[in-house]
Amino acid sequence: MTTLSRIALIAVVATVAATAGAPAAFAKPKHPKHSAEHTAAVKKCNEDYSAAEKAAKGLKGKEHKDALAKAKADHKQCLAAAPM
Repeated sequence: MTTLSRIALIAVVATVAATAGAPAAFAKPKHPKHSAEHTAAVKKCNEDYSAAEKAAKGLKGKEHKDALAKAKADHKQCLAAAPM
């Protein structure tokens, strides 16, 4: 391979690599902004979960473990029910 053809090949590869990322730079964000109702619901879910965690701190052993598991399950269910 001659030096001139290597330079040409490198130029072509660099051009293709540079233009491959260009459409992604102008694309819309993948995640739309959530509604105010969704944001408020998620905030309430997080506050309830935090309060349940704090209440579980006073417990010991199996009661503590069960309280944390219930809080986590309730939090997951609450987030799933949040309006979009």
